[in-house]
Amino acid sequence: MVVPTAGSMATAAFDPERLTAEASLNHVVLGSYALPQLAGRQAEEVCSRDALHSLASDLGLPSVRRDRLADDLARALSDADACVAQAAATALRTFGLCLGTLIATLRDPRTASRQGGTSARRAFLAYWLTVDSIWLTGGLLTGACGGPVLDGIRAAGARAPQPCRIALAPYPAVAALYGAGRRAHGDCPHETLAVADLGHSYIKTATVQCSRDGRHRFQLLDRCLAPATRSAAEVEDVVTAALSGVVTKAAASNVTSVRLVVSVASFVSNGEPVDDGQGTYGCLAGRVAALRGRIMIDTGVGVDMDFVHDGTAAASAVTSPNSATITVGTWLGVGFQPIDGPPLLEPPPRVASHWRGAQCIRPTTREALDTDDD
Repeated sequence: MVVPTAGSMATAAFDPERLTAEASLNHVVLGSYALPQLAGRQAEEVCSRDALHSLASDLGLPSVRRDRLADDLARALSDADACVAQAAATALRTFGLCLGTLIATLRDPRTASRQGGTSARRAFLAYWLTVDSIWLTGGLLTGACGGPVLDGIRAAGARAPQPCRIALAPYPAVAALYGAGRRAHGDCPHETLAVADLGHSYIKTATVQCSRDGRHRFQLLDRCLAPATRSAAEVEDVVTAALSGVVTKAAASNVTSVRLVVSVASFVSNGEPVDDGQGTYGCLAGRVAALRGRIMIDTGVGVDMDFVHDGTAAASAVTSPNSATITVGTWLGVGFQPIDGPPLLEPPPRVASHWRGAQCIRPTTREALDTDDD
């Protein structure tokens, strides 16, 4: 069977800016590149937050918490007990080998024909052979955890039939939020834009202050827990409260209308989350107009709201064209930065502040921007 290439009809039909359920990484079946025991397993089994937590527990780190995984593993890396530090390093590098094996599978010309059950799926898998670089983002890669994981990723990724450049994206824990800010375009040089990221664990918010000199100030605000269930009523209530909060902040300069860009852990079609039965936010499908109305009532200002797939938003956090971005969190996410993608804010917004828990602080180092969530 001929593997689709960049110039084939199969790849030409793939739109990296409009991803569908066929563009999921979680069900990719891994090949044998670094760890033979991974061959035949699906990516979601070994590349998720729960998989890393199991690795840590199996290596004798029972105190590592599932909901504070990166923080606890980073702390274990610097533990005075050398055995604890070594166990944390091994867990993280092994997790990296799993992720690198996924990348090696994606960079194998045989994968599209072997695993592409539909033309859309084949087109998505074949597209991975056309990218020049792959970026990694997500809360599990923050701070001290990023280095050991990246070492494992690169070790396995180097065994791909067609290896490529692999790197960590800046500010991996907030890449989707940062990318949503870069995709927001203000009509007024002094306009303040509102951005949000509806994730599996948290909802994060920020504002982007546009200035006449092009120095766009990106300020991170509060975060709150994501909805605990998929109940449509609960999801809409939690999302309304979070989005109303950021719109209120953006409208503080006495504006009558706010532009709101929302990154969402869901595929998006026609400007709304898709209800595919897989995620928390699919229940918002067909409810966006009502959601917008509730936000306007809560805030007293007009709202121009756009949704963007969170993987696509995260891909917008990097500036290299013709690249792919893999988000590593509760589950795997994916996005692309095509050569001829949409214009972005330039220069990138200057990250001005970040939170720890409920507090907002001013970071003095890149590490201060890192948080343990997806």
